[in-house]
Amino acid sequence: MEEQRKKRQENIVAGVVGAFLGTLLGVVCTVVIGQLGYVASVSGLIMAVGALKGYELLGGRLSKKGAVISSVLILVMTWLAHRLTWAIALASAAGLGVFESFQTIPELLEAGLLEGPAYWGDLVMLYLFTLLGAVPTIIAGLRSADLPDLPQGTAASAQGGELPALTLYPGSVAWMRPLRLSAAGAMFMGLIPGIALLLGGVANGASLPFTLAAMGCIVASFVMMFFAIPSIQLCYRSMNLMARSGSTVWRVTLPMLNNADTYRFTKRTGAFRAIRWEILNEQEREQLKVSIQRAVALLSSGQVMPGSALSAAVMPLPSLRIYKETRWAWKGVYSGRDGREKKVTIPKAYQGFAPDQELEPAQQPVPPRWGLLAAAAALTAVLALAGAALGLLADGGLSVPDARDPQPSPTATLPPEPSPTVQPDPQDLFHVGEELGYEFTAVGYIKAPEGMFGQGESYVDAHVPYSEEPVYLEDGYAIRSAAHGMEVSVKIVQTEGNAANVVNLAYELMVSSGTDIYEEGVQETYYLDEYDIAIKQVSYFEEDRTKVRVAVLYADYKQDGYYLSAAIVYQPELMDEDYPALLAELSDAYALNLPEIPSMDEA
Repeated sequence: MEEQRKKRQENIVAGVVGAFLGTLLGVVCTVVIGQLGYVASVSGLIMAVGALKGYELLGGRLSKKGAVISSVLILVMTWLAHRLTWAIALASAAGLGVFESFQTIPELLEAGLLEGPAYWGDLVMLYLFTLLGAVPTIIAGLRSADLPDLPQGTAASAQGGELPALTLYPGSVAWMRPLRLSAAGAMFMGLIPGIALLLGGVANGASLPFTLAAMGCIVASFVMMFFAIPSIQLCYRSMNLMARSGSTVWRVTLPMLNNADTYRFTKRTGAFRAIRWEILNEQEREQLKVSIQRAVALLSSGQVMPGSALSAAVMPLPSLRIYKETRWAWKGVYSGRDGREKKVTIPKAYQGFAPDQELEPAQQPVPPRWGLLAAAAALTAVLALAGAALGLLADGGLSVPDARDPQPSPTATLPPEPSPTVQPDPQDLFHVGEELGYEFTAVGYIKAPEGMFGQGESYVDAHVPYSEEPVYLEDGYAIRSAAHGMEVSVKIVQTEGNAANVVNLAYELMVSSGTDIYEEGVQETYYLDEYDIAIKQVSYFEEDRTKVRVAVLYADYKQDGYYLSAAIVYQPELMDEDYPALLAELSDAYALNLPEIPSMDEA
């Protein structure tokens, strides 16, 4: 007697626990492989399979709801595993705690102290492998969960050992190929541009916008997977065989029937190619028909217990009623053994077959799902553009939320690279910073102190307003330039203190030089200890208090003992129509939100 197959009931809570345990296995694998010095992307396969199989093992079966829950866990835990891997590596290299390293990774990426292309590229590859592991596992899990219950047999048993009359309708995989290709195209549409954008980011140095755009494409593939899976499942069902015995329609799953020893009809195992009608020879087809007739006779007469393995392989659909017809399938209900109606979807893959005599049989292959492809293309484009926009926004640095309480960007703390060997007269290299996207801000070169780079004469770039006559001071170690109502002076200062000492010293020099300081317009020195940056805003008068000046004194760490010191001065009576654009460019160059001061005409 065949073993009874019990219908598995889904337990969502237990399934979530199983999925979580599976993702923990993936996290461990990702971290361990990463610490061994190998590319941990392949662990994404383990993450996906572990989560989905964990849900199925403890939850009883993998439903669409379980697949969604597991996918969310996979996305979150993959991100966690990736960041934890980098945190452990950072902790080992920098001598920090793992938790502290985990928290500071975003700031280190923003400051450029971690390689953005490597970090984000590793995450994208991890998600790609996760997707490759998730898709076939979800499809296989949903296929196994889709087997309906066997209803009570209603046909009379065969008399005198005669086999019942049977009409077979083999499924044609080729007829479903247009649907399969369109569904697969929609599901994987984001992968190709995702990989291309990732490679483009590495090649062009615009890592963050390209990488976030690539992640958007991959997320689009994850989303479209849930819309495409029903079509993929429908295509898999086309490998089944439909049979009609009297007024009853039967659905035959060939690999399952072939696994039953006494009903085996071919020596093929289906390990490399699924068992279906097209690959069988004439003898195997005849044997298959006899096996189906025997199974139908036993199931109809009640000689085989409902719920057995045979009943899952040869499944009757009594009282089949079609309530909806699409270009790809018939959707209907049949009478279950518990008296309730069960839903069934039959693909239009069977030439000459119609579930009901009043319906027209399928005569030609089904069409592609162009709407699914269009939706995938639109979603991929939208998420890619959104990711690129976020990347561009992040690349712009941190802005000051309040002009009276400036918050400098960590990117301002990057140590400068000495400029390539320049001409003896640096004024020849003074130019508008078009390569940085500027129209009114110039890039000039000032001499670096002799001990700064430990080599011969070197230069450091300085950002000042572009003018026809920039002034080089202190033998070329400082520069001052003014235009459109703003004047900026820049130099490198050597000190044993910090950035706050540099700013305070600049203010003391203003006071000692006799500058007419407006006491109520002097703000406290703002010092960001974490990045060694300081800012102080000072108001003062010139020409017998007929002209008002506002100066932003700024200093930031460049390397041990050396700081960039800048004085950004507003000249309201000289401001013109280009002043707002220059102010925006200087704010970008110094990673600050410089205060907006109205011109004399607006005051």
